[in-house]
Amino acid sequence: MSYTDLVNIEEFEKRENFNMERWDVAFYCKDCKKLVETERPNPQWYTFLCKICESKNVVIWTEEGLKSNYKLK
Repeated sequence: MSYTDLVNIEEFEKRENFNMERWDVAFYCKDCKKLVETERPNPQWYTFLCKICESKNVVIWTEEGLKSNYKLK
């Protein structure tokens, strides 16, 4: 059994607590230490540049996941 199987079980009440916004993709710059907008210089690669400091040290994840992992408000 996998996690995706558990999500669909009504006893876990995941359907009532489902938040569509938690799936929004966001970018976190480890150098700026905040959520940022990015540029993607080459569409064939998953390299993103922070628009503030132009660093490649950028994490892509869900906004909720980034806020939780990096203790952001």
